[in-house]
Amino acid sequence: MPVYLSQTAYDQLHELLDYLEANWSSTVSDNYLNKLERTMEVISNMPYSFPAADNFPGLRKCVVTRQSIAYYRIDEVRKEVEILAVIDSRRDVRF
Repeated sequence: MPVYLSQTAYDQLHELLDYLEANWSSTVSDNYLNKLERTMEVISNMPYSFPAADNFPGLRKCVVTRQSIAYYRIDEVRKEVEILAVIDSRRDVRF
């Protein structure tokens, strides 16, 4: 199943990558992006492998790192997955 980022998730991801690079290093930022890409591959192959999000009906949540979670929904009609948010606990939560 194809996986894509919503505009909100895309913006959140880029803010997070900028934050990681500014506060740690470009290596940390690159490593995070690699983890997210691997996670997206798992979601693509097994979209139901992650638990339903308790607070957001119809969404699933995937822990990318100890500090970040991706929330996504599965569209069975279109046969695709949309990541709606990439939340990082080190920063303010916007969803």
